[in-house]
Amino acid sequence: PPLCTSKGEPINAILGFARMLLKLLREQKPDFVGVCFDAPGKTFRHEIFTDYKATRKETDLELKSQFPLSRELVDAMGLEKFELPGYEADDLIATAALRAAAQNMEVIIVSGDKDILQLVSPQIKVFNESKKILFDAEEVIRKWGVRPEKIVELFTLIGDSADNVPGVPGIGEKTASKLLQQYGSLDKILTLPDGLSEKIKISIDRNRGQIAQSKDLITLNSAAPIQVDWERCKVALAFPPELEVFCQRLEFYSLLAEVAQPKDIAKSSLGTVALENKAYETILSFADLDRLIQKLRAAGRFAVDVETTGLNIQKSHLVGISFSWAKDNAAYVPLGHRALGALPQLDVDSVIKKIKPILEDFNYAVVGHNLKFDYSILAQAGVRMRNMAFDTLIASYCLDPSKNSHKLKDLAAEILGARMTRFNELFSGKNEHNMEDVEIERAAPYACADADFTLQLADHFGDLLHSREIEKLFTDLEMPLVPILAEMEMAGILVDRPYLNQVNQEFTAQLQSIEKKAHALSGQEFNLNSPKQLAFILFEKLKLPARKKTKTGFSTNEEVLRSLADAHELPRVLISHREISKLKSTYVENLLAVAGEKDARVHTSLNQAVAATGRLSSTDPNLQNIPIRTEQGRMIRKAFVSGPGNVFLSADYSQIDLRALAHLSGDPALSRAFLNGEDIHLSTAAEVNHVTPSLVTQEMRRRAKAVNFGIVYGQQAYGLAQSLGIGMAEAQEMIDTYFLKYSGVRDWMEQTVLDAKKNGYVKTLMGRIRYLPEINAKNNALRSFAERTAINTPVQGTSADI
Repeated sequence: PPLCTSKGEPINAILGFARMLLKLLREQKPDFVGVCFDAPGKTFRHEIFTDYKATRKETDLELKSQFPLSRELVDAMGLEKFELPGYEADDLIATAALRAAAQNMEVIIVSGDKDILQLVSPQIKVFNESKKILFDAEEVIRKWGVRPEKIVELFTLIGDSADNVPGVPGIGEKTASKLLQQYGSLDKILTLPDGLSEKIKISIDRNRGQIAQSKDLITLNSAAPIQVDWERCKVALAFPPELEVFCQRLEFYSLLAEVAQPKDIAKSSLGTVALENKAYETILSFADLDRLIQKLRAAGRFAVDVETTGLNIQKSHLVGISFSWAKDNAAYVPLGHRALGALPQLDVDSVIKKIKPILEDFNYAVVGHNLKFDYSILAQAGVRMRNMAFDTLIASYCLDPSKNSHKLKDLAAEILGARMTRFNELFSGKNEHNMEDVEIERAAPYACADADFTLQLADHFGDLLHSREIEKLFTDLEMPLVPILAEMEMAGILVDRPYLNQVNQEFTAQLQSIEKKAHALSGQEFNLNSPKQLAFILFEKLKLPARKKTKTGFSTNEEVLRSLADAHELPRVLISHREISKLKSTYVENLLAVAGEKDARVHTSLNQAVAATGRLSSTDPNLQNIPIRTEQGRMIRKAFVSGPGNVFLSADYSQIDLRALAHLSGDPALSRAFLNGEDIHLSTAAEVNHVTPSLVTQEMRRRAKAVNFGIVYGQQAYGLAQSLGIGMAEAQEMIDTYFLKYSGVRDWMEQTVLDAKKNGYVKTLMGRIRYLPEINAKNNALRSFAERTAINTPVQGTSADI
């Protein structure tokens, strides 16, 4: 699918190529690898036939731009590549494969090109990676009806439309296969033996020259003048460091963990250690701790990072704390290492008592990466950090909310050019990853680096926030929110466990009842959760129209079921079963699992740096998506209680997105409707339906509401038609009428998109930036999405800021 870097560079194809290569290396475990490329320009086949590949469409520019990157990737992976002007990649593959087979090697060719099947032999197989088919001779016969050595003759008769290679008119795939089975060879067929139809005889006779030419075009040249040095093709045990640099440059953060090479983390000696010109020290005495605190006081601003037993705040405890007060200077205070032969560590309570005054003093500025986590862990130990001045995670998010990764190690690599040790590299292949199992000598430099590079990133980001005029957003809105969210997470929200257990039982009973009804409607028992059994019931037994086919059979997804709901009651029953089943597992059972037995409180994570619009999100568990329109959803919501002596206070900002739109666009009619206290959906309904407000029905208002919010999301006629279940023409008329009434909104939307194309970004009212690198993309899908985002972000982002 379309994908760009934060700078707008298309990377979807190269990312897919990288993932495929890594997967092949991991699963096939080859001893030797060669990657063959088509060289630019014409080949010997163009000399044979000037119209060779002439019917191919011009390669998409965004795909073409990634071709050089594919060669760069192969080099970065340390793999041997072959490329030769005048020859195609398939010719080079044929040459290398046959040379390998001649040396008794087992060869696997990875290709989706059917012409390559001519190379299949006892020692050579072809793997079609996308279809997951390994072609040996038997598989070739099963697919094409002929042995591999007859593939060239088969495709000579059929031709190849993709390469514009002409076949014999009147001979298709089945006929060609049948003829070769019957007569044994193309040469025999060319003699026009008895049994050939007159029509085929005439066609062959008229096209003899073309047949010879087509055979030459299809036959791979296995004598390409390339040097194949097997020593250079040998797969190394580890990837070169260049691959990590390549992945960082193209923002392939998901691949970094897979390709990063474990660094040899030498155990640091005690006291001060020079690590790559860095002064890192390990604090093992109170005298050293006192000296550290003096350094922090003298600096006035310092970075803090905690090491813990895990990432779940409720279940984790302190293992150590690192501090950095200047570039390349840091110290680690180990507190809970349990590794065999662990050094004597300072008492946790005594350390907390000594560092508490400076961390709770507003005169000292604390820097961190994801300070909400550090705040919460230290709060459990009795410290409430006061002046959390700079969070590099939040700063990165404010500077580019769409960035693929705001992780410390990824930012250090991208911005500071630093290769930081990753957490999994501390464990030498162990399955259990827990910091308390790591020796202090290995943990100290790792922890010190976290604090050190956080401080360095803070200096870098501080200048950027100022120059891009989003310093106020960062300091006045985002940073003060950090301790508030931390306290909210720690407090949690109370759940009525007995009631929730009752809801769980009720949902179980409902599911059993629905299951019985489904069996009755289908006339037999079957597993409602089995797509295969369900497809049989719907499409074979009940003869309902099959809408969509997948690799495993006909689809029974929700979209298909909804399309069948008017034709039969069973799809409606199945939809109901899925909805309740999802609510039961996703919310009821999950909430019972995470709500503590003792305090029955749910501690969700409130994520400040995830949604690109600036909104908060909720995870582990997600408390934002519990349905409110269904009876079952409302039942789950009732499980949240305020507790004895407390009440819930609900504060809602009426029509916040539409009010933001009215303000940003300055549309007189929309602004006037809000200033006069009108029902905005009623007003729109009256306008788009050409009636007075008194004649607006609930259905009209519902549709108008969809139009109002659809406009905010940059929705087009197709999207509106889908959401309302109406025709495209009617949906377009509703949108056109809306823009007649609110022409200021239309003008603002058009101008916003133009500005985004010029600047490459949009802003909210508070100055929150969202970059849109795809806004000028040639790819229509990419560009259209960016245009919708350009309209939506200032509105939704301003709402989020408010």
